[in-house]
Amino acid sequence: MSLDVLLPLAIFFALGVPIVVLLWRIFVVGGQLRRDAQHDRAAVDLARRADVSIGELSTIVDDLRRKKERPEASAASLEASADALRRYAEEAESVDKVVPHPPGGGLRPEIERAQRAVELIEHGRQQILLETAEHIGEGETSVKRGYLNLLHAREAIRAVGDGIAAAAAADGPQAQARRQGRIR
Repeated sequence: MSLDVLLPLAIFFALGVPIVVLLWRIFVVGGQLRRDAQHDRAAVDLARRADVSIGELSTIVDDLRRKKERPEASAASLEASADALRRYAEEAESVDKVVPHPPGGGLRPEIERAQRAVELIEHGRQQILLETAEHIGEGETSVKRGYLNLLHAREAIRAVGDGIAAAAAADGPQAQARRQGRIR
């Protein structure tokens, strides 16, 4: 080959390879940053949905606790809430794997805490339905304790969601990627 052909090819490769490497790096890192942001948004959305669901349930339980509503009337709401919290816990398990959060402070443990509160409220409701003095007292106590546990779980879920949102907003995409070891 002559120098007239070889020189332009050498220049083309000398300029082309770094450009291809740069574009590849932009697409790979950019895609990962988009996925991280998507996971953060999913975690915040899950926390918001769980907060709203627990807020609506707490109104119903408060009426039950204050004897404004009969125990039979709250059965469907408790069952639906238990089912929703079960789905939220499954979703939180996958979100907690990819979203950075403080140790022991993920969404799943807090949603499970709310599930236990609903189970305690349901136990209390069942005891109240037995309509004996001993069972009614135990049932009212269980409903009250479950109600407080539900409120505490709601606050914890809200705090975890706010923490994830604050970390995502404060860090920015470059700092998140650096923290997770993808960009040096």
